[in-house]
Amino acid sequence: MASETTLEESKQAVQQIFDVWDGDDEDALDDVMAEEVILHGHPEEVVGTSRGRDAYKDNLRMIRTGFPDLFFEAHQVVAENDKVMAYCTFGGTHEGELMGIEPTGVSVEVAWLGSYRFDDGKVVEVTALPDLFGLFLQLGVIEPPGG
Repeated sequence: MASETTLEESKQAVQQIFDVWDGDDEDALDDVMAEEVILHGHPEEVVGTSRGRDAYKDNLRMIRTGFPDLFFEAHQVVAENDKVMAYCTFGGTHEGELMGIEPTGVSVEVAWLGSYRFDDGKVVEVTALPDLFGLFLQLGVIEPPGG
């Protein structure tokens, strides 16, 4: 089991990642994320899996293109052993293309769950579960069930 100091350092590293999503310089990821980090996006059919810090940065840029005023807020962050788990929200105004969806001008706020696995002080694996159903409903690209 990791020491409390290590757990706190892991939580601080994840907060640094959140700060990048919230507008800080993406090069700060180099300090906390392994070069060959694995990113599992869910649902797999929509988001897929990618490998590498550069691919992670590309994903960030893609989302920032869709939401230039992107914000990211952590609500609950828990660390245990080699993992940090987080419940967050992200949002912004859909002003650019995102996953083939033309800009709608709609402001959204979306729930997001993430898991970060550490090895030797760096994030080596990220599992992300954004509420894409909620996002697509807010953007008006899908209809609510029964609607």
